[in-house]
Amino acid sequence: MALCSRTKVKLPDKGIIIRGSGKHRYVYKVLSTFRNENGQPTNTRKAIGKLDEKGEMLIPNDTYWEFYGDIASVSDLVISDSAPSFDSVRSIGATFLIGRIFESLGVTNIIKNTFGNSRASLIMNICAYMVCRGNVFEYVADWSDEYTFKEPPLTSPVTSSLFASITYEERMAFFRAWASLQADNEHFVYDVTSFSSYATGIAETEWGYNRDKEKLPQINFGCYLGQKSGLPVFYVTYPGSIVDKSHLIYMMAYNETLGISKVCFIMDRGFCTTDNVKYMHASQLSYIMGVEIRHKAAREAVDEVRDDILSMRHLVKAGIYARTVYSRFYGSTSTMHIFFDPGMAECQRRDLYRTVEVEEEKLCQLEQLTKKEAKRYLNHFIIDLGKDGTFKYERNYEKIDEAAKDCGFFCLLSNTDTESSEVLDLFRRKDSIEKSFDDLKNHIDMKRLRTHSSNTTEGKMFCAFIALIAALEMAKKLSLYRKEKSMSKAALISELEKIKVVFMNNGRRLMNPITKTQRTILEYCGLSENDLKSYVNN
Repeated sequence: MALCSRTKVKLPDKGIIIRGSGKHRYVYKVLSTFRNENGQPTNTRKAIGKLDEKGEMLIPNDTYWEFYGDIASVSDLVISDSAPSFDSVRSIGATFLIGRIFESLGVTNIIKNTFGNSRASLIMNICAYMVCRGNVFEYVADWSDEYTFKEPPLTSPVTSSLFASITYEERMAFFRAWASLQADNEHFVYDVTSFSSYATGIAETEWGYNRDKEKLPQINFGCYLGQKSGLPVFYVTYPGSIVDKSHLIYMMAYNETLGISKVCFIMDRGFCTTDNVKYMHASQLSYIMGVEIRHKAAREAVDEVRDDILSMRHLVKAGIYARTVYSRFYGSTSTMHIFFDPGMAECQRRDLYRTVEVEEEKLCQLEQLTKKEAKRYLNHFIIDLGKDGTFKYERNYEKIDEAAKDCGFFCLLSNTDTESSEVLDLFRRKDSIEKSFDDLKNHIDMKRLRTHSSNTTEGKMFCAFIALIAALEMAKKLSLYRKEKSMSKAALISELEKIKVVFMNNGRRLMNPITKTQRTILEYCGLSENDLKSYVNN
């Protein structure tokens, strides 16, 4: 029976009995009542915790949450703000830094205004746990006892109950407030990833294109990330069977509700369809999109500038040339930025020629082909297939040369007045969202959802999103230091957790002297040893 004296809830109104006397009085939930063989009334029951010292509140155990782990019980949760009054040691460095990051970004105020102080404290402590330990909450109570100080204690049932209590309205209230803090004229990168799950009780997990190449159903996660801040701004989840390009319009429909305007959206070529481009123009939304070079519109634009793009007057970056074509593309009038990179062209040609050689080596070793097998080679070879499966082949130089002539070219479509060089810079920084997805899946360990219902999944995803804000901000502030010291994110957290405070039974608090490494980490984040001491002593 796991108990934590800093966690208290109201006593259930009915269906309980209290046993024991003196200092320890235990509370039981009555499961059934009956008369025994002697005719005396009795019952079956399970312990759900014990009374606090005043006899007014219940200190719940894990069984309590099995019976009462609903929204109301989380709302009634009471957390003691007092630090431990007994002999103990707490490692506080990581939770201190994460808490200060939340405060500096304004996240703390938004969460408190949205969820109230008690639930906000739980949410931020859960997010700190996810930054430090990831997505598995089995041992969260042990972590809470050892690595937190003023933060509310956590147990696995408490976290599950809290996840289920977070409503759609509360999530949207957070997103509106968070989006309002983003810089004006920001550029938002939009992309989608997915999370696989073994669970059958999550409505949105469906079979679809799995980015992790796993044979599992998944839930899709579409996200905005600010290029200036490097932080995620908004996300939605949707069924895993829906393709990315089909969901773009529904994602953009949230912008008005969120108050997002004067923003340029940057997307890869998977979102570039006629319907999506028309929608962006009709909604007066600025965009920069990658374009599939084999698309007819892109090929025609490239052919228009192919002969004179390789001129010094069109050099926009070291070794990269650019031209623009203003015309009607994908059903709307916009600008096609056409880039040519001679270095990339040579690499792509070598890859193409190597592919042809590998295919030819395979054909040399075969004596017969089926029609289906022959189709694999028709991009680069002319196959003369006999009725008995025997065949002759030769290279199709016209097709090979046609493929090679587009090597080194790539196109970006935009409805802004931005110069080609800046368009290229903005698009190249698009990989920041891929790195954030990698952090979400690996550092915060959300590659597996590890939930069993839609309600807990949505709440857990929301907390993971907030944890990602802290993780990315910490990574940004400490990027130079980590690069100099070749320090991983896990090693950084481990170093911070070496900062310990000893709590004496007479109320005194003794903080171990911090090391030079720990002091430097705090300084990179705009904090000092005095800030840490103030946190411990106040």
